[in-house]
Parts: sequence; structure tokens; C-alpha cells
Amino acid sequence: MKKIAIILSLILVFSVIVIAKEKSFTGRVIFIGKDYIEVKYGKTEKTFYVHEKSVFVKNTNASFADIEPCQVVTIYYTADDNKLFITKCEVIKESDCR
Repeated sequence: MKKIAIILSLILVFSVIVIAKEKSFTGRVIFIGKDYIEVKYGKTEKTFYVHEKSVFVKNTNASFADIEPCQVVTIYYTADDNKLFITKCEVIKESDCR
């Protein structure tokens, strides 16, 4: 019985690790809201939400206020509660909409 419980707990732990795996998306910023960023690549648009653990990088460290429309960014994110939360947002190319 203990072996079955151990196996089930290991399966549960590994499934949580796989579900919480960080993914990435690269595209152009099309809209910046109060606590989210909309990014588009081709026909795909995704909304990413900022939380207290979000990190922003623009050459060096940056902040959410440094994100501008038309910048090309790579966003590393995790999914939770049907929302995509930013873990790291890296500016790849500056805005060309000015």
C-alpha cells in the first residue's frame, strides 16, 4: 500500500511540474493596459498579465513603465486560472511607430 501511495504522489508532483512549465512568445506589443500587455505575432494575439514576480529587461533591468507600443518583445510566461502571467519580458527591438 505504501508503494502505491508513493507512486501516486510522485505522479502528482511530476504532473504539477509539467503543467507549471514556463513557455515563451515573441511578438509586437499592440496595447498596454493597467496590468496587462497585448502582444501580436501574425494572426495570433495574446494577453499577458503582470504580477509581483514579473521581471522586465531592456538592455539591463527595466520596469513595466518602460514597455511601449510597437516594441518587439519575448515574453516568458506561465498559465494559471485561464490567464497568462509574465515571469520575464525582454525587449528585443525598440518601437518603430514614433
